[in-house]
Amino acid sequence: MYTMSEEHRDHREIGQEMGLFAISDLIGKGLPMLLPKGALFRNELEKLIIEEKKALGYQFVYTPHIAKKETYIKSGHLGRYDAMMPIMTDENGEEFVLKAMNCPHHFEIYNSSPKSYRDLPLRIAENGTVYRNEKSGELAGLLRVKNLTVDDTHHFIRPDQIESEMEMLFKLTNKIYNLFGFSEFKVEISIRDPKDKQKYFGSDEVWERAEKILIDSVKKWGVDYTVEEGEAAFYGPKIDVRVKDSQGRYWQLATIQLDFNQPENFDLNYVGDDGKLHRVVVVHVAIFGSFERFMGVIIEHYNGVFPLWLSPVQVKVLPIGEGHIEYAKSVLDKLKLENIRAELDDSNESLGKKIRNAKTEKVPYMLVIGDKEVSENKVTLESRSDEKLGQIVVDELISKLKVEIKERK
Repeated sequence: MYTMSEEHRDHREIGQEMGLFAISDLIGKGLPMLLPKGALFRNELEKLIIEEKKALGYQFVYTPHIAKKETYIKSGHLGRYDAMMPIMTDENGEEFVLKAMNCPHHFEIYNSSPKSYRDLPLRIAENGTVYRNEKSGELAGLLRVKNLTVDDTHHFIRPDQIESEMEMLFKLTNKIYNLFGFSEFKVEISIRDPKDKQKYFGSDEVWERAEKILIDSVKKWGVDYTVEEGEAAFYGPKIDVRVKDSQGRYWQLATIQLDFNQPENFDLNYVGDDGKLHRVVVVHVAIFGSFERFMGVIIEHYNGVFPLWLSPVQVKVLPIGEGHIEYAKSVLDKLKLENIRAELDDSNESLGKKIRNAKTEKVPYMLVIGDKEVSENKVTLESRSDEKLGQIVVDELISKLKVEIKERK
């Protein structure tokens, strides 16, 4: 990570300098486009979240980006959620909406086949793009956008599984955030407004039960928390996790929401061990929040100086002169064969300029190649932090880099 003495900069400036994303006036505000290096960056985040969730038994799905208007009438979002996109009408007069959330699609996946108590918990996951009609004045780079990809999961569980599911989610959140150096965070528990109950789905009994469960679960987690009245979604209380970055700022990222009401709306049932139908409980979860926002946050958190596993370019190969290019290309080929993201700078610039350019691009490692390296079948290894790591055999270097990448250091 960069040192605190380095100047902190906005993620939009860093993103432009590093070639991560672009925003076009023609395409529209709040619609960032990931460039090749930005796509590599996001791919690593997707690989991480998919690996961690699959290890816990999550099942990944894909769902359409639109749904009939009736879907969101049933869920209650139309008329209650201000950021829904305008309704579209097809040639048959049927009305559709770009989805602002993945929940209804996942509910219908759950309902696509009968479920037994033995099937639960069922964890459905999707890195799904949703669309929000955000006001133009609130749009900001990657942090607030009109289209966002949510690392969305819906847990369909029995009432007796709530506590263990919450414990599992808190452990997953800790593990992922610690990987990025987010060791400090705050929790906000959002409950309904007791003075304006009519704007929420469900009975007093259901709400009081859900709110108590969330508060008790967070107490067991052992983190600082506050209770925010009136900040709950219309169908259930939620937990928002705010992480502290390297600059001491807090960012809202994860959301964990307990829902007893949408199972009623969508008739989500399972057959219990008594042979009777019972309502499931749904937990809505997003650890990153959205990939776009999470990217914006960690670009600023690291100031663009990403760990090796996350860096779009991990190694820069720097031949000193024209006579070293052929060997440099063979080194590059070896690196790429091992799925190490490497680039070759075979320009006519001086070695000093090549090194400065690589550091500006925040590439973790530079491989300098001259006469000695060619004759000894080695490379001279330097880091972006000016650490001189000496000569090393290419195969040994590759082994070292693969371990560092695998361990996500």
